[in-house]
Amino acid sequence: MTISLDHVPAAGLGRLPADIVTAGTSSGRPTYVYDLMTLRARCADIGRLPIRRKRVFFASMANDHPRVIECIKDEGHGVFINSRKHMEIALGAGMPVDRMLYASSNMVSEEMRGCAERGIRVVLDSVAQVRRFGQTAGSGHGIGLRVSVGFVEGDSLRDDPGYRFGVRPDELPEAVAVAGEYGVRIAGVHSYFGTNLTAAPLVDGVGKLADAAATLPDIAFLDAGGGFGVVMPGEPVFDFDVYASGVTKHLDRLEQRVGHPVEFFLEPGRYLAASCGYLFVTVVDVKERADRVFVGTNGSVATFPRPLMYPDRARHPVGIVGRSLLEEPDSRTVYISGSSTYSQDFLARDIRLPLPQVGDVLVFAHAGAYCRSMMSRFLGKDEPLEVVLDRESAAAMAGNGAGVLAERA
Repeated sequence: MTISLDHVPAAGLGRLPADIVTAGTSSGRPTYVYDLMTLRARCADIGRLPIRRKRVFFASMANDHPRVIECIKDEGHGVFINSRKHMEIALGAGMPVDRMLYASSNMVSEEMRGCAERGIRVVLDSVAQVRRFGQTAGSGHGIGLRVSVGFVEGDSLRDDPGYRFGVRPDELPEAVAVAGEYGVRIAGVHSYFGTNLTAAPLVDGVGKLADAAATLPDIAFLDAGGGFGVVMPGEPVFDFDVYASGVTKHLDRLEQRVGHPVEFFLEPGRYLAASCGYLFVTVVDVKERADRVFVGTNGSVATFPRPLMYPDRARHPVGIVGRSLLEEPDSRTVYISGSSTYSQDFLARDIRLPLPQVGDVLVFAHAGAYCRSMMSRFLGKDEPLEVVLDRESAAAMAGNGAGVLAERA
């Protein structure tokens, strides 16, 4: 496919920058494209939040591509990791250890020892894990502890007795006592409130977490995990003003109660990376039925797993590259499937698009988080091509005739 326009129409999605389309369509293979300019913009959004003593941590499990991690590091943010593999990726990308947060349930002693030796802060998940850390790492460390103060369902924060992570607030005195036996300080508390959330319930969660933090004698940081909503076309954007003002009020109250400053660790989830990524696949078959159209592609849920993992929540805007934006959607709903006999191999279900044709290229937006990082060997499919575009570096080199820098993997 030859692209000559600055922006290319994608029926059902809108217009895409031509360099992204070129990168995604030049090989004929399923291809992920990561646009670092968009990633930098999202990092800047978070960086501008008017919350004092704020530090931002990106979850490497969302996208562990080294160039993505390196870009986030260059923008001044940190990384939230929960495996030794992701720790090595972050270190390889040049992430400073004081911007790394290792938080995993059921950590083994080797993980604890490795973090302690490198000076990487850990967030533990139980009183027993506090004891194990003390026995393994020795005295003098300040650790975090995950505390279960609620989980967001819909638009409200609710208690979830079946939630397996963290300690209950009433277990904190025991955790402090155990930590003290080994000369360890519980310096922070952490909660994860869910994904693709609106601002109000996240703020409620921070308030509950601040109440728990106020009971700790050595509290130094509050760590709020919860994905900011990734906006779909026609939906309201995440309300940064409501979030920032609400969190600031809770932090002010906490600092008044404990009598000293407290850092705020922010984990915004998919928000940072989702919109920087696109997946391109090719239509290889179309089956028309009375009430629906089955569109077969060379992709697969093994290599684009979010629709399989989260069938009720995974929504990705879809477009047909090069087709007019004026085309009306077909009267029937469209089901986009992968190239396997697995009955659940659907990349999208029950969506509205103009009637696709064999040879069309489909592009899925919001594919920069929890997509390539969740790929599996299931179904035996080849891994997609991955292309990283860096317009900022290219612009800096424009005087030398350089174009958009692209790296393929």
